[in-house]
Amino acid sequence: MYHDFDERVKSEVIILSELKGLDYKSFKSGYNTWRMEYKKREEYPNKSREEIEAEIKEEIKKDTEKSVKETKEKYYHFNSEKTKELIQKFKQTKLKVNFNCVPKILKDGKLYTISQGCFTVYDNRFFNKLYEIKFEENYKITSVIQLDNKDLVFFAVNLIMIYRLKEEKYFLFQKIEEKQTGYHQQDSYSGCMAYPKTFKALFIKEISGNRFICVSNYGFKMYSLDENNEYNVTLLEWYHEGLETIIELDKNSFIFCSRINYGDSLGDPAHNELIIDKINLREITPKEKENKLFEDADYYRYYEYPIRERNKMTDKIGINVIESLTFAYDHKLFIKYSTSGGYHFFKGNAVLKNKYFIVGIDNNILIFDILSGKQLKRYELLINGGDNAYICHANIIKWSNNEDNEFLINIRGNIVLFELTNDIELKIISQSFFENINCLKTLNEKNNGFYDDGREKEDSRYDYGRNYYSYPNNYGGDENCSVSIFY
Repeated sequence: MYHDFDERVKSEVIILSELKGLDYKSFKSGYNTWRMEYKKREEYPNKSREEIEAEIKEEIKKDTEKSVKETKEKYYHFNSEKTKELIQKFKQTKLKVNFNCVPKILKDGKLYTISQGCFTVYDNRFFNKLYEIKFEENYKITSVIQLDNKDLVFFAVNLIMIYRLKEEKYFLFQKIEEKQTGYHQQDSYSGCMAYPKTFKALFIKEISGNRFICVSNYGFKMYSLDENNEYNVTLLEWYHEGLETIIELDKNSFIFCSRINYGDSLGDPAHNELIIDKINLREITPKEKENKLFEDADYYRYYEYPIRERNKMTDKIGINVIESLTFAYDHKLFIKYSTSGGYHFFKGNAVLKNKYFIVGIDNNILIFDILSGKQLKRYELLINGGDNAYICHANIIKWSNNEDNEFLINIRGNIVLFELTNDIELKIISQSFFENINCLKTLNEKNNGFYDDGREKEDSRYDYGRNYYSYPNNYGGDENCSVSIFY
């Protein structure tokens, strides 16, 4: 079954105009010319192909011009002060830094690299080296996070290593081997065939309160500090595969964005499905702990089916893990989105006013009420190419301001700043072109710090589960990387 956008929310079209430096041949047309030609041939069978193509071209041009005019009247409300802000931020590169490999964000605007078995952190002003950690073994580290207490957590394919600061130096404090322990055996499917799924940890995400989440192909775990100041599992849950983004709203509330791939099955073509959930943590009940001992209990709870008591867990270590849990979660579904044979992608997000979740899906901007999960608005984003309108990705990036109601998108150096009004409408309040910008990424959200490493946002299929730092010239390996800093 496929799930389209909420049909009760009428789509509004925004056609961006006067963009610069774009090669429109690299964009997909916003009009289905094949279908338009097919309808015209049925309506006018005596017309030649050349006549039909010329008529359609003229129709598209007129329709585009009309839409551009309507967009300018309704959505363009330029603010000269905001334009000055953008120019001051992006007109010239504030700093150009060369790294020995592709850098990643640690926390609070600090960049880090891992190359040749050495982890290096740089300051967030001039990006000089702050400190290094050299590993005794060649761990295949894919990501690093830093918690509130300055603990560093390294993720290395089913292995978690915690380094703790003591007397201005980091030392290895704790090792955690990520296993299937606590989960029942799950199955993978190929067509109608099922086979045992091999457990695989995928990535970690820092959250407040000296906690972190570890996502696997079985679900997710939350680690917290215990009375011995060590990290142990306090939440263990089933969750569908494909979780790729976790946004913390507060210490007990999160938004999960998942992208699930499906192969050809029973005549249906291969496609994917996007899911947005709101996750609310709460104290686990004794009954829920008991239910976790039975196979598929978490699955049936998520999908609100009656729990079937099937195979009961016999592994003593797994039982001990379940008995030690302190948290469970409730979820609220925001959206499921899929189309026949279609592959869709998340394109950035922003939380505004602690009330609204703004998310890009392909060339759509969706606005959700966080409390209710209700979709409030949907905007379809196109760009004017003169005689046609083209589809462009809604690459949403938060822009911090006092009212907490702005975000921007970057289209190959064309920075467009949006404002969310009190009437839950979008207005374009600034638009400028900066030829020195290619792929903009957030360095420090609070201070509107950004950087450009010249690379499109990595596909999460390559981010998670691969040795990101050990493939030279692949997936951002050990090749040199020049980064432009805007702060």
